[in-house]
Amino acid sequence: MRISLLATALAVAILPAAPALAQQQGGLPPGVDQATFQRDMQEAAQYPLPADFLPRMTATIRAIQAARIAPPNAPNLSLAQTIDRTASVPGLSPILSAHGFTPREFVLGITTFGLTEALIQQPPPAEAHAPQPNPANVALIRNNPQAVQALAQAMGGPGGSQQ
Repeated sequence: MRISLLATALAVAILPAAPALAQQQGGLPPGVDQATFQRDMQEAAQYPLPADFLPRMTATIRAIQAARIAPPNAPNLSLAQTIDRTASVPGLSPILSAHGFTPREFVLGITTFGLTEALIQQPPPAEAHAPQPNPANVALIRNNPQAVQALAQAMGGPGGSQQ
């Protein structure tokens, strides 16, 4: 849950955390369509993170912070809307490109990371019907705890600079 909240807050206000978090909070945020939310969470759960995702995303987040680019605050948007909004942030696309991300890859990557980490840290009950994370992403996160911690810190997690 810790990372999914950070992902929502810093990574362009991607999606409302994970299904487990939404269930804990008593449902979806206002304005979020259930079918779209389910589809987006399924897409994020299955999106394959590249092997170099963790260090590359950490460097990307740090470059965004260094450029003082503020992510859009749009927690109730679909993935497609969030990608569009991210692509329109002045100065962001060149930073993403320099780190090998398109706006779509950035949004899906950070959403997938947050969702997968949330599902690892706090597995939802079976009746929640949460999406199953991509096994390769689970392995990537579990096998690289220092890189996960570095990304969490860059995103403002424990020991990080943002809240």
